[in-house]
Amino acid sequence: MADRLIDKLRDFLRDAEGKEVSLRYLRDELRLNPERPEWESIRQSMRLLEKQAIIKSTGRNDGTYKVLRQVKPVPWWDGNNAEPLNFRFPRAYDDGSEFGIEDLVEVFAGDMILIAGASNYWKTGFALSLLGENLDLFPLPRLMGSEYTAADGKISPKFKRRLNRMEWVKWLTEDGKPRFELYPVGADYEDYIKPDTLNIIDWISLPGEYYLIDRVTKTMKDRVGNGVIVGVIQKNRATEFGEGGERTERYADIYITIDPFGEKGSQESLLTLGKVKSPKGKATGKTWVFSVVDYGANLHNIREVVKCTKCYGRGYVRSGQNNIRCSLCLGKKYIDNIPDF
Repeated sequence: MADRLIDKLRDFLRDAEGKEVSLRYLRDELRLNPERPEWESIRQSMRLLEKQAIIKSTGRNDGTYKVLRQVKPVPWWDGNNAEPLNFRFPRAYDDGSEFGIEDLVEVFAGDMILIAGASNYWKTGFALSLLGENLDLFPLPRLMGSEYTAADGKISPKFKRRLNRMEWVKWLTEDGKPRFELYPVGADYEDYIKPDTLNIIDWISLPGEYYLIDRVTKTMKDRVGNGVIVGVIQKNRATEFGEGGERTERYADIYITIDPFGEKGSQESLLTLGKVKSPKGKATGKTWVFSVVDYGANLHNIREVVKCTKCYGRGYVRSGQNNIRCSLCLGKKYIDNIPDF
């Protein structure tokens, strides 16, 4: 009887992996008779299953157990040697300037690129440029966001104008078919991930639940298959991490931040390359300054910058008892990186 009971338990628990179950629940579901020995022997059966790593006690001493997910070893020696994708990053088409991020990082199928930035400093523009640069690399990419459509559900005129001003991109095929999908999604983003293509989420908003950001991004990565995730998140100025804190970048393969550059009212932005899981060399910490033209549609005058060598990135120097604005960087904390030839 004990063997038959443990077999019943094992079969029943197979469909409950990852969930919690109680002795009371199991007795009800298996219709155990209080007058029969198995009513009490279920405890012994559960102890045996715990030794077999099928369940574990929750430690609450209330007869509740966590059903463990069964994991099988992966034949690591048998897999293909994945090559990096020919993934392109944004560039300025009016003056030929570029970040050159392709020379610093490798992007693989299944990767996630997160862009964290202050409000109105070209996070959306960067994401749309990534879309335009990589239309040929993926089958019918998916763009998700709640601000691309108007209240009536139709495409926002502002968004359409931005696409039209990106004249370097052919958004339609020769026979007039769209080269990407637009989904008006503002929540539950992980449920709309399209496998094996480029998915851009602009932006990931979890009001009051930013502690869930790592769970949401992990689920996205699990579902994208051989595609790539590009996620946009908000962050406060001069902070390293987006909404959700350090857990924001936990599952990111490439983490990029965009901040205002220079004094208040400046039209330039500072892009910083943060976490990089597959660098080709020194990558993390690289910084560039750029501006935008065509009403925010296109990049302009991209240039690499480094911390000021006079004020060491403070923006000011000491003069007697006072702090005065650095005369080299003019208070901007960075200077152009002039390569040695």
